[in-house]
Amino acid sequence: MSGLAWLWPAKLRNTTSARDTLRSLLSLTGAVLAALLVGSILIALAGVSPLKAYEALIANSIGSRNGWGETLVKTVPLLLAGLGAAFAFRARIFNIGIEGQLYAGALGAAIVGLFLGQLPLWLGIPLMLLSGFVAGGLWAGIAGVLKVKFKANEIIVTLMLNYIAFELMSYLLNGPWRDPAGTEAYTAHFVDGTILPIILSGTRLHAGIIVALIATAVIWWVIRRTVLGYQVTVTGAGEEAARYGGVNIKRVLLTTLFISGGLAGLAGACEAAGLQHRVLLGISPNYGYTAIAVAMLGRQEPLGVAVAAVFFAALIVGVSGMQDFTGVPVSLVFIIEGLILIFIVGSQARRHKRVKAQKAVDVDQPPLSPAEEAQH
Repeated sequence: MSGLAWLWPAKLRNTTSARDTLRSLLSLTGAVLAALLVGSILIALAGVSPLKAYEALIANSIGSRNGWGETLVKTVPLLLAGLGAAFAFRARIFNIGIEGQLYAGALGAAIVGLFLGQLPLWLGIPLMLLSGFVAGGLWAGIAGVLKVKFKANEIIVTLMLNYIAFELMSYLLNGPWRDPAGTEAYTAHFVDGTILPIILSGTRLHAGIIVALIATAVIWWVIRRTVLGYQVTVTGAGEEAARYGGVNIKRVLLTTLFISGGLAGLAGACEAAGLQHRVLLGISPNYGYTAIAVAMLGRQEPLGVAVAAVFFAALIVGVSGMQDFTGVPVSLVFIIEGLILIFIVGSQARRHKRVKAQKAVDVDQPPLSPAEEAQH
């Protein structure tokens, strides 16, 4: 395919059977329940009733208007960053640099929010979001170019870029971009035309949730209805087969990493313009790393990632209430996240082993005779 034809819509056949979908859903549910069960054991060992602890968690996260508002506020960066991780994972690109790309996106948003002067809302917000997306995409693109040109391992490169992005942010916020009226490492307040408005009165929920939902729909459409989405999925299934089918692997890898980083950059832009209204040095409490768990729990499917993002956001918000009412430490949420990842990986490894064994059995089976074939 030449030109822009590879981005044109295409009717793609969904090869996932209903049985596979159900099995996948059950395994994910089992992973979450197993993690919560182990978490309840740890809570009990701390001398606290697990029932009361989880009751406090639910009450604080989704038991009130403000709780829902805070949960959805946390959902915004987790959903956008999770979509970025999931999109890369579909092409079997292990983008571990979501955190750094989120930083880059926040800095990209700051370029518009700080240096372009007062802008009307209809222009300022799209420019700010676009700047965040491009900054995150270009930061991820560094790993893409190194992978395509020099076969550099994207896991190592993206991980190292996280540290570089953080140090770059630290330099800017402690140096040329530091708010002259402030005492901490942060920028000045963004201009009004680049700030995402509050959409739920009495809470901190801003229009970033709308951006995240639109991004979810767009990525779903790209994966399910475009040639690019098909090529990303085929490349993830096996580069040799994709290359044999005429897929330009290098272009797919570069485009996938750019979109993946762009989505993470959007997360940083929304966090800066919607919640903080400036760039803080600690703008992300490890959202980029949590996004990897979100992508895995969501099975790299946009709708699944959205559900997983709300779940993890509720955990993050709810655990603070659990600590206030029961004394259970906030670190429990990281333990549960880690356990979920372990159980998901274990489930996938077991499924892979079962599929591999079944393929071996199928290969060993002698071909059916015409009579037997007719019977089947």
